[in-house]
Formats: sequence, structure tokens, C-alpha cells
Amino acid sequence: MKGGNVRRLRAALAICVAAVGVLLATSSMAGVVEVFHADSLAGPMRELKKAFEEKNKDVTINLTSGVSKQLAERILKGDTCDVFAPSSPAVVDDDLMNKKIAGSDRDAASWYVVFSGNEMVIITGKGNPLAIRNVSDLAKPGVKFLRITAAKDLATGRTIDFLKRATALEGKPELAQKIIDATDDDPSRPTSVPETVRAVREGTASAGVVYYSAAVAARNDVEIIRFPASVNMSESIRNAALVPGTAKNPKDANSFVRFLLTADAQAILTATGQPPAVPAIRKGDVPADVVE
Repeated sequence: MKGGNVRRLRAALAICVAAVGVLLATSSMAGVVEVFHADSLAGPMRELKKAFEEKNKDVTINLTSGVSKQLAERILKGDTCDVFAPSSPAVVDDDLMNKKIAGSDRDAASWYVVFSGNEMVIITGKGNPLAIRNVSDLAKPGVKFLRITAAKDLATGRTIDFLKRATALEGKPELAQKIIDATDDDPSRPTSVPETVRAVREGTASAGVVYYSAAVAARNDVEIIRFPASVNMSESIRNAALVPGTAKNPKDANSFVRFLLTADAQAILTATGQPPAVPAIRKGDVPADVVE
């Protein structure tokens, strides 16, 4: 075979190999939805993933849990995220809405839907051995109280507000600061929702304040003490969902967000401690295939 023909054959083979590589990469990307979600959504999201994948056999949902603001920072840096579900719409409004993804002209976010809520609760060890019934009981001798302290975690401020509201309702507002100070706030070693649940489950803490959904997810190992709506922060805790500008699979991502608004998903949210928002609240130019 002449040299020119060999070169042309090699070039053709190289093009074919490259084309196959692109096809394989595209195929591996299709059907995968990367979901970033708040720690408080861990339990609900596991069940929502199962239900969605059961209805959509060709789609795989990958879940990444974390602090909402830190996940938003990853999106701004360009990390692949198909669906973002923070524990407050304010994270989207303040940190992502109409802001550009690093090194691109794409908006990090231009819309979202609010699909569920939550509340703050106290959890204790199984059987509630110290008979904790009220927030004021957290100040009793022998109670080792643990609270969320991470600076960027919205649950940190919500816990403090909850403690202040509850002790005031119980007629002992002076105990709020004592309870708050019972947990060392070490910036170098912040405490998260999962760590608080784990400490109570394992007995290294007597009690903690966490989201109701996180408590429900651990209900086999902890006791849950709920409080009236006037103190449990439920009026201000809302979960949002959106498809950010870093999405690689927006079609299936939109389908997943749309699923969050269905009756099936709402039943799952109710069962896992996150009352659905009905009707859902929308902001921005929500895509037509997400609208109910």
C-alpha cells in the first residue's frame, strides 16, 4: 500500500476512534442526574431517588449531600450539578441567581421552585432516658447538649432562634443562652446535622436540635420531640429545587424537579418529615416541562 493511502487510512481510523469515544462519553453522560442537596434532605432524597428511578429505568440519580451554601459555592466554581436542592430559597437568591459560573457566560441559576418545608426538633437517645420533654430540660445537670455550629450551615442560626423562642414560650427565656453556650463553638471543628444525629444515636450526646426530616431518617435509633408551629421555625424553612447552569443533563434534571411536585413525591415528602408545599412556589422563568 502506498504511503499516501496508509496516511489516509490512519487518519480515517483516528477519526473513527475519536467518534466512538465521543459517542461513549455522551452515552455515559445521558441518563445520569447529579443532585446536590442540603443535609436535611438526605432521608427524603434517598426515597425520592428510588421512586424516580423506578419510574424512569434509564435514569440514574447520584446524590451529594452537604451544607447548602457550600454546595452553591461548588456550582459557582463550575462543578457539574444537574439539580440543586438547598434548604432555603435565599441561598439561590443570594448566592446563585443571575450570577455567572466561573470562566463562563452562563448564569448559575435563573429560576427555582419551592417544593417542601421542615421544622426544628429535639432528638434524644432511644427511650429518652433523661426524660427530656421541653427545651428548658436541656439546661438540667447531666444533660450533654449538642447543637449545629457550622458558620455557613443555615441550621446553626435556626437552632439558636428555635431555642430562644421555645424557652420564652416555656416562661424561662433566661435559659436560652445557657443552653446555647453548652455546646462549644469551635470554628475549626464545626458540628453538622449528620454529626449531631450520630452523636445522639451513639450516646456521646444526650440531646440535640436538628431538622425533623433528619430525625425521621434516624427514628429507629432516636426519640423525637416536636414543638408548636409558633416556635419550631416551620414558617421560614423552605426547600427549593432548580437546574443550575452547570447541568450536563438538563432534560432528565427537569424531569426530576417536575417529579418533586407530583402527588407521589409529596406522599414521600410527608412520610419523611418534609411537608410538601402545595401549590409549589415558583420564581423566575421556570421551564415549561417543570410546570405542574
